[in-house]
Amino acid sequence: MLRRLEGTGHVPCLSGTISTSGRSLPHAVAHAYVPGHPLSPRERVADDFFPALQALLRKMHAEGIAYVDLHKRENIIVGDDGCPYLIDFQISFALPHGWLRRSRLCRGILRMFQEGDDYHLLKHWAIHRADQCGVTLKELGHRRPWWIRAHRSIAVPFRTLRRMLLVVLRIRTGQGMVDSECFAEDAVRNDGGAIRPRAAA
Repeated sequence: MLRRLEGTGHVPCLSGTISTSGRSLPHAVAHAYVPGHPLSPRERVADDFFPALQALLRKMHAEGIAYVDLHKRENIIVGDDGCPYLIDFQISFALPHGWLRRSRLCRGILRMFQEGDDYHLLKHWAIHRADQCGVTLKELGHRRPWWIRAHRSIAVPFRTLRRMLLVVLRIRTGQGMVDSECFAEDAVRNDGGAIRPRAAA
């Protein structure tokens, strides 16, 4: 994904082959550092920020790619230059090569994920630049793709049951945040202006 999108100017460039002790690591990826910070709650970005992010998504979609992970605000970097950058492409989806590329199934999956990209873009846009977006969060709620609604109806109860099981197994206490499970993006979530590490179970 990084290689295919490196010409957009809004995706970090690959840093080459990764190796350790003289052995190449084919499944390891490193990219250039993007000076900036993750999009913060209620942060007011420049007028051209979301139009530029929308143009990037349209370029990706035209190339047969869906980002998929745009619901995470932490994946949107506000560069020191004020421009948007996307990182973390590990669950992105692209049309495969060969005859599968023309199959209705793959194209249907691609369109579904791309609709999700468009929805999450508008959601962030409505939160951070409501004066520009042209649609309210309430209106967006009625336009939420069916598969996102279905995912939430399954994921939330599953996450609740999983946490209850961890308490029963005494892996966690059920009080406060667990220290044994933490995702990198949790450490950069801004809560009331203070950066606080948060664990995700």
